[in-house]
Formats: sequence, C-alpha cells, structure tokens
Amino acid sequence: MDTTLSLLRLCLLVAMVTAHSGHHGEPPKSFGDPNVIGDQEHLKQHMKGQINMDKPMSPAEMEFHYFRLHDTNNDTLLDGLELLKALSHMIPPMDFAPQEISGKTAVEVENMRNQRVREMMANFVQIIDNVLQLDDRDKDGYLSYPEYSMARRRDAQKMKEMQEKMLRDANMQKEAMLSKQQQPYNTGL
Repeated sequence: MDTTLSLLRLCLLVAMVTAHSGHHGEPPKSFGDPNVIGDQEHLKQHMKGQINMDKPMSPAEMEFHYFRLHDTNNDTLLDGLELLKALSHMIPPMDFAPQEISGKTAVEVENMRNQRVREMMANFVQIIDNVLQLDDRDKDGYLSYPEYSMARRRDAQKMKEMQEKMLRDANMQKEAMLSKQQQPYNTGL
C-alpha cells in the first residue's frame, strides 16, 4: 500500500511539475530534470530581490530556494496551506474545451467550473495528506527542509529506477519483436 501511495504521489508530482512548467518554460524530461527544481527563471520571477541571481546556483541551492519560495510565512516549514498554495500555483484550474461548454448556458458553465474546482481541491487535500503522511518524519504536521529534501531524493531515486525498468522492458520487447521478425514465415503448406 505504501508503495502504491508513493507511486501515485510521484505521478501526481510529475504531473504538477509538468503543468507548472507550462507557464514558466519547457516541460521536464524526467522527474530529476533540472527544470523541476532548477528553473532559475522561475526563481528569478518569484524571488526577485531576495536572492542573488547573478551567479549560477548548485542543484542543492536551487532546491533550497525552491523550498523557500513556498515557505510564505518564513518559518522554515511548509504547512498544509503553503502546500495548497504551491499546488494551486503549479496546477491552475483547467479551461474548458470548446466542445465541453458548447450549448451550455452561463449558469451551467459556472456550475461545471465550480464542480471542477471542488474536485481539484479534494485532490489537493489528498495530495497534501499523502505528502505529510509519507514525508513528515517527526509527525509535527509540517514539512521541514530536511524532510522535503529527503523525500525529493527518494522520489528521484524511485523515478530513476522506474525509468530504468521501463527501458529494460522496452528493450526486451524490442528484442523479442526482432527475434520474431527474423524467424522464417510459415505458411502452413
């Protein structure tokens, strides 16, 4: 069960980061991609005047400033509301496709929008609960930077392992297909 929750959370975080990068730059190519935490333009935009952006930062510095960016009350901890704000920033409500609202009244569209926001908030609450359950090591209800950093490294390692397994599986399937193609065709005659 713990693995399933971690995997779900990992997938959601990948989706969040991908959605987040949509208005800040190119989508990440993997969970460990520097665009996830190492988007200096994102940090410049949101932390203008708070950090020196004249020199390149190490990945550890980028990760720390990314954490700080979401610590809005500067208590060096992320609480549920700060996590909610971060999620809301990273995953804005989706616009409706034209076919979804075609023929609907303004009231119906507004009701659809409200329902989408309610569902989104329920998902955010579940994500936050999972993050705090899995990553809040001292169970104080907050995510400290060391807890955040450990979780990021764990999730990056899990993603790397999943990617390696997917590549191995794909190569095995490719080899099996090539092997089948090299076998003589039997017409059954």
